[in-house]
Formats: sequence, C-alpha cells, structure tokens
Amino acid sequence: MKKKNQIKYNAWNEHLNNTRERTNYSIRRMDLLIISISGGGIYILFETLREFKTGKVDIENTALLLFCGLCFLVAITSNFVSQKTGFYSNDNEEKFINLELKKIQGESIDTCEQKGYDKNVIKYNRITNVLNLISIFLMLVGLILLAIFNFSLF
Repeated sequence: MKKKNQIKYNAWNEHLNNTRERTNYSIRRMDLLIISISGGGIYILFETLREFKTGKVDIENTALLLFCGLCFLVAITSNFVSQKTGFYSNDNEEKFINLELKKIQGESIDTCEQKGYDKNVIKYNRITNVLNLISIFLMLVGLILLAIFNFSLF
C-alpha cells in the first residue's frame, strides 16, 4: 500500500475506533441522566399516591399529577427507542467505514451499498436526535409539573 493510502487508511481506521468510543459514551451519559431523573420522578409520584391513599396528602389536581407521570413515562420510552436508533446509526457507520477501508486497500466495493449505509446513518441520526430531544423535553416538563404540584400542596 502506498504511503498516501496508508495515511488515509489509518485516518479512517482511527475514525472507526472513535465512532465506536462515541457510541459507547453516548449510550451511557445522557441516557443515564434521563432514565435516572425520569425514574426518580415516577418514584416520587408513586410515593405521593401512596401517601394519598393513607390520607396523609390531599390531592386536588390529579390531572397535573397524571400528566407529570405520563411525561416521565414517555421520556423513558422515547429514550429507550433512541438507544436502538443510535445503535442502527453507528452500526451503519461502521459498515460504511469498513467499505471505505477496503476501497483504500485497493479492493473493489459496492458504492451503492456504501451510499445506502451513509443514507441510513443520516436517517437514524435524525431519528435519534429527535427522540433524544423529545425525552429531554418531556423530562424537563415532568420536573416542572412535579415542582408545581409539590408547591400546590403547601
């Protein structure tokens, strides 16, 4: 392999390794926060309902509490779905990069297949971003509604 191609190959190979690292990192951080905070919000709702059943808390606005819980639940659900679309995006990017590495090595590749992987990366990245924004937004709405509900108790 020519030196120019070796440099290009190494750059793509490093990009592939960075993509794998980003996949693992992105799966862990923001998603962990969304799941933890939304799960904590649902726990608070269940504890509030338990106290309501024992008669220690009087709930006047049940719709607010219900909507808050739904926000947390949908935030968790959309986050789970975004995990899958994020996986598909990174899986397609790995396949794209592997074809690029083969091309640099001088092997013939199916460029239509590679373009298909690239289109899938773009599509799944968009879906993942939308789902992540939805889950973040709903988590924040749930937190705000939970705070409003708690302040209304006093």
